[in-house]
Amino acid sequence: MLLVLLSTAAVAWYRFSQVRTLDRNELAQQASMRLHKDGIEGLRSWIDEVQEIYIGSTVYVVDYTGVDILGRTLPERLMSYVRRLERAGLLNKGVPRDREPNPLLLTPQFFDRDDSVYTILVDSSVGPWGVLNTPDIRAMLVIFALAISGLVCWWLAHYVSKPVERLQLSVRSISAGNLDSRVGDEFSRRHDELGVLARDFDTMADHVRTLIASKESLLRAMSHELRSPLARLRVALSLARRGSDVGRQFDRIELEAERLDVIIGQMLQLSHLRAMEPTLTRVPVDLTTLLTEVVEDARIEANAANKNVAWTPTLSVEIEGDHDLMRSAIENVLRNAVRFTREGTSVEVSMSRNGGETCIVIDDFGPGVPDGELEKIFEPFHRVAESRDRDSGGTGLGLAITSRIVNLYGGVVKARNREGGGLSVEIRLPVAA
Repeated sequence: MLLVLLSTAAVAWYRFSQVRTLDRNELAQQASMRLHKDGIEGLRSWIDEVQEIYIGSTVYVVDYTGVDILGRTLPERLMSYVRRLERAGLLNKGVPRDREPNPLLLTPQFFDRDDSVYTILVDSSVGPWGVLNTPDIRAMLVIFALAISGLVCWWLAHYVSKPVERLQLSVRSISAGNLDSRVGDEFSRRHDELGVLARDFDTMADHVRTLIASKESLLRAMSHELRSPLARLRVALSLARRGSDVGRQFDRIELEAERLDVIIGQMLQLSHLRAMEPTLTRVPVDLTTLLTEVVEDARIEANAANKNVAWTPTLSVEIEGDHDLMRSAIENVLRNAVRFTREGTSVEVSMSRNGGETCIVIDDFGPGVPDGELEKIFEPFHRVAESRDRDSGGTGLGLAITSRIVNLYGGVVKARNREGGGLSVEIRLPVAA
């Protein structure tokens, strides 16, 4: 639109620059010379030539009968003027050439050889913008508008369709299995809606690739975790068939079956947690009471192994969440701490509040975790080398379940090694309004 307006203004300026000031007496001299030289036909041609020079004005040559020699109809204003000249006898054939000036004669006249009088009349009523109201100028403006609009529309269509085509290719590539396909920085840097769409698509593709890679990793880990107890079950069954300590082998089979049940249950829970965000339960939960219940249950397990759990409620905190999920999240961390803390030591549990956030800290006196694996312990089936033993290593899913539950309710869980030895796990959750 702006380019079309600018081109129109340029054409108008060019046309206005061609407008010349019209001198009627000079026109009369030129018309007289042309008439004497080429006759009436030459005079008619001269009018056409003058019209091209003096743009915006219409030049008429009226003969002694009061009619334009080109047969054009005079405007009403000029017709009234011609009638006054007729009544004054200034258009009659044979009017003296050297007559006295008449105040009615406002336009110049010239004479043919037979004393026929011709009067020059000029109509400039079209105004300054009338210079544009000519067929050639109108055609030029239409051509300019169509050409510029066509070029701009082609560029705009190309500007819009190119990223859409690139996005379409990326979608087809991903659907064909190429998860590394992206729209690219060329379109992601755009500041319009297509740039936002390109960035969102690349973010989605990264997330999809991460999810698929995570699921594949989870499947491999699940296969490994399930294969180990199954292998031990087969060994126990083989030994039982040989009659070698049948009672002990049955106990072994029962233990491995329970272990399989725990692994499968935790895997189902983790899978459910990954898909439940839209249907989260949010009810008031008394975190102090919940933590006390979990500590009392963990003390039973700890006392049986000559260990203890130290916990003294000092404040009352309420959060919004699901009672069973929160219990599972805290219990997984606490039982993990009880499992690894040294005999004769206590797992220390504390809770504090800072503004709109509460923090549960669980410290143990175990071997700790290498610094490079502090974040990985919250991934499914990840266990550090020291805990690979099946009697103490658990399933490797408990902390992953805790991390997922805490994240679902807007919290965060992290671990660090204590200076005196052992591991400290912090669970931060938003307090209910």
